[in-house]
Amino acid sequence: MKRSMAIILALQCVLTPGLARVTLRSDYTEEASQPVHSLQARQQDSSDKGVLENEVRDGTCKDTMFFFLRGSTQQPNMGLQPGPQLAAYLRSTLGADKIAIQGIEYAATLQDNLCINNQLCRPREVTSASTQIREYMDQCSDSDIVVGGYSQGAAMLSRVISDRLGSEYKDRIVAAVTFGNTMQVYNKNTIPGLAPERVQMFCNKFDPVCRNGLPLGAVMPGHRDYRPSAKPAAEFLVQKLAAAKGWTTVPIVSDIDLSHFADVGFTFREIYRGAPAGSSTSFNDGTELAKLDSVRVVSIFGRGAARVDALGVKMDGGPDGAQEHGGSGGNFKELTLEEGEYWIMTEVCNGRKKKKDRVGFFRASTSLGRVLEVGSRTNDRCVTFVPGEGRSFVGMHGESGEEVDSVGFIEYPKLD
Repeated sequence: MKRSMAIILALQCVLTPGLARVTLRSDYTEEASQPVHSLQARQQDSSDKGVLENEVRDGTCKDTMFFFLRGSTQQPNMGLQPGPQLAAYLRSTLGADKIAIQGIEYAATLQDNLCINNQLCRPREVTSASTQIREYMDQCSDSDIVVGGYSQGAAMLSRVISDRLGSEYKDRIVAAVTFGNTMQVYNKNTIPGLAPERVQMFCNKFDPVCRNGLPLGAVMPGHRDYRPSAKPAAEFLVQKLAAAKGWTTVPIVSDIDLSHFADVGFTFREIYRGAPAGSSTSFNDGTELAKLDSVRVVSIFGRGAARVDALGVKMDGGPDGAQEHGGSGGNFKELTLEEGEYWIMTEVCNGRKKKKDRVGFFRASTSLGRVLEVGSRTNDRCVTFVPGEGRSFVGMHGESGEEVDSVGFIEYPKLD
């Protein structure tokens, strides 16, 4: 026993400084000739200090609470990644007035991470974390709860939920996400005590911690950066919150800070993904639409053949040249709207190119029953979008290159 503890302490002395000094770059860096991600830059610290989030501890109760447990050797109480990035996405999507962020305090020492079984070295840390979570949930009894954890923090979260929370607390947890979970293999890709559909686990391709159950793999590059998973994790949590709260639409999680469009009256609908996120260049009609004195669609147009090559809108009094996204292939089609005619429904279906998903079909319907169809109709993942009462579609956002790779729609109140 003494020998094994000596090995653990020696490993901690060797490995901990190296881990503590690591300052991971943002997903979007100037070296890559791309803008720094505004949501991440707001919370990231370029020093070795972690990000602190104590809204609930300081007495703030909101519609939703998000608890996060950081990884081994990360500084209190959120670490540098992926907790702060996930929190930033949630704040931007749900609104800072709707979600309270709280980092859960615990030691996060390396030797605790080296216990190769389903029991952490110091159960009192589990007790402390569970006590904090119960107290915060009691303090804000009407809040819905979403939770997350990274590395050892993910294992702590699993233990807290499975062993230390009664049903009155578990039932309030809408969803949970983990990153590089040290106990993912031992728990067979679940969090015991939480329904599987309420859990999503992120495990990097070359992360031996969550793929092979090797805690020492925490020093490997594949385990050190889960920032790219922050956005899909936020999307999962937001989808589960929308279902639990009975929202008619699911707010989109965007790399573009959409909060400043709220006062203009725009609503951004969730993006339909053909190609995976990040496959091409982002676009957002809202930037130009926000400059107009009056927002009215003059025409909807597109290009397509086997798939949707391009989509666009022309606006009354809009900028020279239409808002067009995509390539120059396919056949051009355009639907010019009459006075008092509105774009009130859209159908999008998946298409395939070289065995990969793409946007294959687009159909816009107007209040006069007229339609514009672009691409080739399929029965694959077809989704119909309808704006809220008294509203219509006026533009799009998504990603495009030689084709339209993903698309979402922008709502705006109908003009009187």
